[in-house]
Amino acid sequence: MKKSLVLTFVLVFILTSIPIVRAQDTTDVGTPRNETLVVQTFDRQTTNPDMMNPLMSSFAVWRGFRELGTGFLWETDTGTGESYPELAAEMPKVLNPEHTQFRVTLKKGIYWSDGVEFTADDIVYTLDTYFKLKDKLTWFGVAEITSYLKSYKKIDNYTLEFETNNPAYDFSTIMGVATWASHWIIVPKHIFEKQADVSMFRFTNPVTLGPYVVKSFDPNGFWQLWQRRDDWQRSSWGWMGEPKPKYVLYKDFGPEETRSLAFIQNKYDVDTFMSPESIKAAQAKNRDIKTFSATLPYHNMDDACSYGILMNMQRAPLDKVEVRWALALALDLKSVGINALNGEFKVSPLPMVDTKILRPIYFAPLLPWLRDFTLADGYKPFDEGFAKDLAGLLQQTGAKDIPQGDEALSTAFGIGWWKYDTAEAEKLLKSVGFTKNGDGKWVQPDGKVWQLELVIPGDWNKVMQRVGFSIADSWQGFGLDLKVRQVDNAEFGNVQNINNLRQAELNWTNCIFNPNYLTSWRTIRLSYIKPPDSPDTNTGNQYQWSNKTVDSLVQRSLSLENTSDEFRAMGRQIIQEFVKDMAYINIMNIPTTIPTNEHYWTNFPHQDNYYAVPYTWWSSFKKILVSIKPTGQ
Repeated sequence: MKKSLVLTFVLVFILTSIPIVRAQDTTDVGTPRNETLVVQTFDRQTTNPDMMNPLMSSFAVWRGFRELGTGFLWETDTGTGESYPELAAEMPKVLNPEHTQFRVTLKKGIYWSDGVEFTADDIVYTLDTYFKLKDKLTWFGVAEITSYLKSYKKIDNYTLEFETNNPAYDFSTIMGVATWASHWIIVPKHIFEKQADVSMFRFTNPVTLGPYVVKSFDPNGFWQLWQRRDDWQRSSWGWMGEPKPKYVLYKDFGPEETRSLAFIQNKYDVDTFMSPESIKAAQAKNRDIKTFSATLPYHNMDDACSYGILMNMQRAPLDKVEVRWALALALDLKSVGINALNGEFKVSPLPMVDTKILRPIYFAPLLPWLRDFTLADGYKPFDEGFAKDLAGLLQQTGAKDIPQGDEALSTAFGIGWWKYDTAEAEKLLKSVGFTKNGDGKWVQPDGKVWQLELVIPGDWNKVMQRVGFSIADSWQGFGLDLKVRQVDNAEFGNVQNINNLRQAELNWTNCIFNPNYLTSWRTIRLSYIKPPDSPDTNTGNQYQWSNKTVDSLVQRSLSLENTSDEFRAMGRQIIQEFVKDMAYINIMNIPTTIPTNEHYWTNFPHQDNYYAVPYTWWSSFKKILVSIKPTGQ
């Protein structure tokens, strides 16, 4: 952490020393700058820039295909969490009382970018391919959709009927968009049916359904350029209005030290996870750089996912609830948030994000339970005063724009978290046979020093990387022999999904945007548990959590209307089991530190203009593209 702070101070010094703000006539790839929206890539570099086949998990998923090049039956309004028809002409019609049969009508007049009309045949072909090749295709949605659907059939070119295996009150989100994109991506039948093996087809210059097509890309994987179709009105979401930029460039501008300089010089418009210090330094040199909110924590906190620690609960000693709770109580989260994020974060003790959509349904009703909750030894771990204490610490550091009053503090920083109590953490470890050696390190009951590996992102996600190092500081101070391993984006996903690669990982596993928790928890079933040393990719139960009560609750939830009181009450029961088992150390809403540079484009989402979440890597980016306005510069 000390090294990270030194680098930060150096970076801030460099940024504050820059003498001028520059504009440019063309982008680095030769397009007119004032016609091009330029965004920093989510993953920095892709190893498969020529791979655009959405049937395979190896496709360049963070390069605009989901956002610009495709379309979904139903999209989600991320300002409200409600679904709306995109390719579909209307919401699905329910055909039976059991809620397992549906009729879907498509909009007419939508065309692929090569001029072929989009029809029900494309949907049937895509689903046929999912089912026929489900053991060969690797996109995560293949397993989801093939276990969800029982049958489907074409009625005519614009009408289909579906049957699900279970009552499906979430049909429009599973077959459409729940959060960042859809579980399934429709492919053009007239292109894919000609391929000898669709799993080997790279689809390098894809025929698109969305209003943009690939114009060019970097073979080294650092940028990809999209151009608006001439016939954008006939695309999947052309009916929403004209996407304002003629070009959209996804480009990696390098490590934060060089990226910040490019941002100040107006070389790109939207960043992805820039550290708070760099944002402030950049704003000091360029008044066009804005944050989502004018008050702490300054940034949007409504991402569907949360930061937390994903553990291999099948492997000793993390198989013991006392050990997992000890890790939570040994985490000084106030210091983590101040050191890594300048206090610009919002905590969540429950296994989901604390947002205006979810708080009244899940957080507020469980607050009395959290106050009274005790561990097996009678200890009450909940710290309801977290936000107030954090504000006090921030005030001591000279922070500005701190919200005032209990309600405002709770809205800004969260309802509370777990106490930082190393004495109780020690007590828990000693209760299951741990001791400390002469070096102050924790020793397991078998006499071996407990060596824990914590996997965190490399500098492709600088903010998360900083949070990871700060967590490591806290745990190392508690006596853990902790190894921090930084990985690239591809390995990060492997550690998340393969048991034998994972001890603990700073992750964003919980992804629940609307009150339907099944979008993330549908597969928390005992049947998906694999051995702790399994080398195979997990196909469900991302936590690898073995809890019979939760298995039953998830199964029962599948048959309930997901807006019903009973469904939501079951969700609260699942949350209570998460907490009791500390099955996932949920830490904070993702601090989406996404500054915008409004030199060339304006009307981005802000707190006082919240028409969509401000994320360029969600499919809802389309709402931003039709809403932003050129400044004329």
